[in-house]
Amino acid sequence: MTERTIKARFQKVNVHDYEDEAPLKLQKTDKSHRVFSNYQISGLEDHEQSNRADLLVKKGTNIVVGPEDVLQLQPEQSHQLDMFVEVEEEALLIWNKQEIIPAKGSQYQQTSKIQLHQDAELIWGEIYHFDHDTFTSLSSSMEIWVDEECLVFDPFQFFPKSEVNHHYGMTETFPYVASMWYITPHPPFDEWDVQQRLSQAKHHRAGMTDLDGQGILIRWLSTDLSLLRKEMDDVFQFFDQQITDIRKWRI
Repeated sequence: MTERTIKARFQKVNVHDYEDEAPLKLQKTDKSHRVFSNYQISGLEDHEQSNRADLLVKKGTNIVVGPEDVLQLQPEQSHQLDMFVEVEEEALLIWNKQEIIPAKGSQYQQTSKIQLHQDAELIWGEIYHFDHDTFTSLSSSMEIWVDEECLVFDPFQFFPKSEVNHHYGMTETFPYVASMWYITPHPPFDEWDVQQRLSQAKHHRAGMTDLDGQGILIRWLSTDLSLLRKEMDDVFQFFDQQITDIRKWRI
């Protein structure tokens, strides 16, 4: 499997040192915002290769970036995505709700390693579709470093045909699993403000974990994809409002 790479250095409203290998491509969107610059990456869904993204967000820069489309795997194919992200002092990166959909016999592997520097902030959201009877394997490893400290190490491996999974209660029979990390040295909200946006609907679960006072992790298990997407969007919008109220004075 060949590897394709996309590289970008974000500085204020500009992109520098940009490199890509087709079909990977970074584009600025038409969406305007008082604080953030918005970008999307296309080509991540290409299944004939592994993909690598190297992103550097320079000091004081605020960006939102995410995939152009959901990552729909193809039957009997393997796919790999490696993300390496560095966010400098007082900068902010939002990775906007990546969605991965396995297919019959597919294999998917993702590694995400994020390095945050002093007073940097990160919001990272993703949704995995779990049809427990179709795909061969799915693995994800998330590392988030704040300066020299590893704040988050969240590896996940799932092999539907493995006997051990029948006794592994993390996903149970829920077909959708989602995560959202918000890493910040100074949370601009009370945890209750987030909790009250998490639904208690039947067959839909959400929980929040404090990350040593340096952020939160929200994780969802759901049978209702529409509700899950809406709830994640609601939380994103709440974070957006809180961040904008603070960062609009730094522009």
